Amino acid sequence: SRAKTVHSTDFMQKFVDDNMAANGPKYPNLTFAQLDASNLPYRPESFHFIFTNWLLMYLDDVEVERFAMQALKILHNGGHLFMRESCFHSASKTVRQENPTFYRSIKDYHKLFSNVVYRDESIGKDFCFEFVFSGNCQTYVVVKGNPCQVYWMWRKRETGDWASPRTLDIQRLLDTSVYSDEYLSVYERVIGDGFVTPGGLGATKRLLSKVTVTPQTRVLDVGCGLGGTMAYLVKELNVDVTGLELSPAAAQCAVLRLDKLAVNKGHIHVGDLLQTNFPQNCFDVIYVRETLGYLSNQQVTFEKFRAWLKPGGHLLLSDYCLGNRELTEPLTSFIESEGLQPVSVATWTEMLQKVGFASVQTFNTSEESLTETREALNKLQDEDFSEGVKAQFMSTWHNLIGGLESQQLSSAVLVTT
Repeated sequence: SRAKTVHSTDFMQKFVDDNMAANGPKYPNLTFAQLDASNLPYRPESFHFIFTNWLLMYLDDVEVERFAMQALKILHNGGHLFMRESCFHSASKTVRQENPTFYRSIKDYHKLFSNVVYRDESIGKDFCFEFVFSGNCQTYVVVKGNPCQVYWMWRKRETGDWASPRTLDIQRLLDTSVYSDEYLSVYERVIGDGFVTPGGLGATKRLLSKVTVTPQTRVLDVGCGLGGTMAYLVKELNVDVTGLELSPAAAQCAVLRLDKLAVNKGHIHVGDLLQTNFPQNCFDVIYVRETLGYLSNQQVTFEKFRAWLKPGGHLLLSDYCLGNRELTEPLTSFIESEGLQPVSVATWTEMLQKVGFASVQTFNTSEESLTETREALNKLQDEDFSEGVKAQFMSTWHNLIGGLESQQLSSAVLVTT
């Protein structure tokens, strides 16, 4: 489709002149201006879409906040801002003696744009940016082995008018608690670098052994977390893998993990699974470990998985399910506090068959989960963490152990075709 008007701006007059000479005669709907990005002289609600590329890394934090504020002002309500920046280091990883660039982290940019608020005094309302999605640019991964070229999409919304309040709450919980620095230290020292659930890499290998994975296999890792499974697939099995993650904090860890490997595979997409649309027939294997229980609409989720899988592809699902006995306190309160929505293996099997999976194999892995969680609990007790953090993990793992032992919960693997 063709835009009614496009306004092209740059800080350098030479670039404006070159752009005008090359494109002005061809596009009558295109205008040009030399402007400072932190001082945009446009009226409120002038644009429906703003695009920036390698801009903000040349501005300091105050200038970025000023740009974000002005972008909110000049966007229509519901309008979008797309931005792409170099994170952590330069695109080529070269070190220059003089470099005015700010190589911020993914979390830095997320904090800067998610916290800014614009007050429209004319109508007495506050507006902010709602996070839509982000990811790393595949061209730089494939050509340069650099996963740190990152893009974001934001949407202008009236404050509090969120598309999915529950998803936003879960994202904030993940960023501030599950993937906080203190918790990351526990995962690394108790479970293993890159993993957040007991069993770590060993459990991942056991789960992946249920299907055939070769260098030609395309894998989607749903809830990729810190990127441990992605790193294993890329480094050890030479597999092309895409990680889907809701938490920007977790995605940052996964990106940095891939960056250390210096490989030309590994794409990370950050966003709400229910709002994500990969192409149909895209993946050979979809891997989902201890993620599904947090999703509110599991039927729609399975429909998406079915569409994304190639013919003959496999869904590999591992999670906690309802057991053979009715839930009682304190396990019921624990499940509610965790935001989990477990169902029985039979219910999941029926849902999977309903969306078109012809074959559903189920495996009871409660004994393996019990062993792995007990081992993590014992190791935790020997480590020197703050009492509050240690008590939180001990409570979580004691509840899971108690649920499995009493058969109020079960741990299961489901493999579909």
